[in-house]
Amino acid sequence: MQDWKQQSILLAGLGSIGQRHLRALLALGVTDIRAFDPSEAQRERAKALYPALRLEPSYEAGLAGRPAAVYILTPPKMHIPMALQALESGCHVFSEKPLSDTLDGVDALQTKLAETGRTMAVGLCFRYHAGIRKARALLDAGAVGRLVSVRSLMGEHFPTVRPDYKTLFSAKYSGAFDLMHDLDLAMWFAGLPVRELHAVYGAYSDIGIEAPDVAEILIGFEGRCTATVHLDFFQQPRRRQVELLGTEGCILVDFSAWDTCTVRVYRAGSGAWEVETLATDRDDMFRDESRAFLTRIAGSPEAAVCGVEDALLSLRALHQIQRT
Repeated sequence: MQDWKQQSILLAGLGSIGQRHLRALLALGVTDIRAFDPSEAQRERAKALYPALRLEPSYEAGLAGRPAAVYILTPPKMHIPMALQALESGCHVFSEKPLSDTLDGVDALQTKLAETGRTMAVGLCFRYHAGIRKARALLDAGAVGRLVSVRSLMGEHFPTVRPDYKTLFSAKYSGAFDLMHDLDLAMWFAGLPVRELHAVYGAYSDIGIEAPDVAEILIGFEGRCTATVHLDFFQQPRRRQVELLGTEGCILVDFSAWDTCTVRVYRAGSGAWEVETLATDRDDMFRDESRAFLTRIAGSPEAAVCGVEDALLSLRALHQIQRT
């Protein structure tokens, strides 16, 4: 096994999410980081913040340097084509979520992964959130019996989060579906095949985007389990909550704030809620997912990463929703 901190990394994309991953990798002690972005302004901004950062003149030039792994931090439609290029060059791949904006190219990607034997992880970072991991451990331990229903809610005010929101691709295309982490979490907790899926979505608020600013999703799983997922881009204040309703109690996770999280558990017959408040940092989950990915490619197959099959769960659901 190699030292995972010595893996050479090429960051493809230096926007806000690219710089977040850069910070996380530096905090982990990764020393060989190269980067490329087609925007001169983004390159200059990154260089000003991180003078030692090695900038590449193009994505192809970065790949020619034979990095161990590529982080694809670009708009979703570019994820699969860029991943295929990276795999062809012999690199492992980390791609931001979602896997893509379409199912086109997924088969070719899976074939190339099988041919190359490389690892590909997708940035479903909230699976690494401390509150979500606590809830998953409680559920797996049988604290509330068999899971019957998942209720997931995420809403935030897009104009406040990104004052330039009308210039972003998500304002025209994906909209509230950008918040697909919460759909992923609902499906991950259920862990069952989807039997039926229904949704209502559209541009209903006054923030003025073409893409949907609200989505209500209802999922029926095999094995007597359901999920409801609410996503919106206009809500004030920001809220992010997951409720796991079991045959023997329930687990409630409120992770609306970045710096704290509350996990509540009610066990049938206990007569009282167990409440735990966790101190968190927004970058914690980004560091944890990168640590898992880097240790996996360095030779630890047991490191838990969110792979292509994980990412396909929510992508297929979104594809089905947007076709109806």
